[in-house]
Amino acid sequence: MKKQLIAAVIALIFAGFACSLQNFQMETAETQTLNVASPLPENQNETEIALNMTGGKLTLSSGANDLINGTITYNVKQWEPEFTHRENLFKINQADPLKLTGIPTGDVVNNWDLSLSNAVPINLSIEGGASENIIDLTGLQLTGLSIIQGASQTKIRFDAPNPILMENFSFTTGVSSAEIFGLANANFQTMTFSGGAGDYTLDFSGTLTHDSTVNIKVGASSLRIIIPSGMNAVINSQSTVSNFNTEGTWLLTNDTYATIQDGYTLTINLDLAVGNVKLIHENGE
Repeated sequence: MKKQLIAAVIALIFAGFACSLQNFQMETAETQTLNVASPLPENQNETEIALNMTGGKLTLSSGANDLINGTITYNVKQWEPEFTHRENLFKINQADPLKLTGIPTGDVVNNWDLSLSNAVPINLSIEGGASENIIDLTGLQLTGLSIIQGASQTKIRFDAPNPILMENFSFTTGVSSAEIFGLANANFQTMTFSGGAGDYTLDFSGTLTHDSTVNIKVGASSLRIIIPSGMNAVINSQSTVSNFNTEGTWLLTNDTYATIQDGYTLTINLDLAVGNVKLIHENGE
């Protein structure tokens, strides 16, 4: 499925926020910008951070001076964020769009531009509706990561190793496009990727420091899996009606593709209803 088609579907969903329905309207108002700043917890053990937004644009990075810094800009009164901060929990929550008393009319603004601290271990969860997401998690200490989205366009990066073990990374989305780079650097033990029809790229660049398992289940999609040179990877296909293309050196036995390298093993269990799969094993040049 072409990215242009995914973008068109997402645009239509965003447009739904601006629909005007008889006796069911919620007007946009003057744009508000809130500064977000929360101090580091006294207890330097794991901190839970939860970001729950209605939908819009999320830009997230590392390097905050506090636990979290940034701004939230919005123009729907009912979307005023609620903040919870106690001990080792920090949460930003917006109203559930399905529970609002109306649908906003006019040009909707809901932009979150946030950064998180590198100084403490974080269990991070992100939840949102139709959204555009640019997420750079390089440098964070992540013990867990959960991302749940509606129709979305998402790009996630891990450009350096996560210094602590991430027990589980889960990503769930609807009709979407998603690109995730540097997944071996995430240092996860298990990963679950679940999506509707979409266009997805999973790049496992980085160095494995232990065996890791990935379970992928997506609808009618185009999926690229990139394995760097020297990584031992085993991909077990449970797909029924899918077209597989390979690039680089692979050993195919029944429905299992393997790179046959030394070291720790990345095991990927793939369940694709229908679509195209491209397996890329880089040659290291």
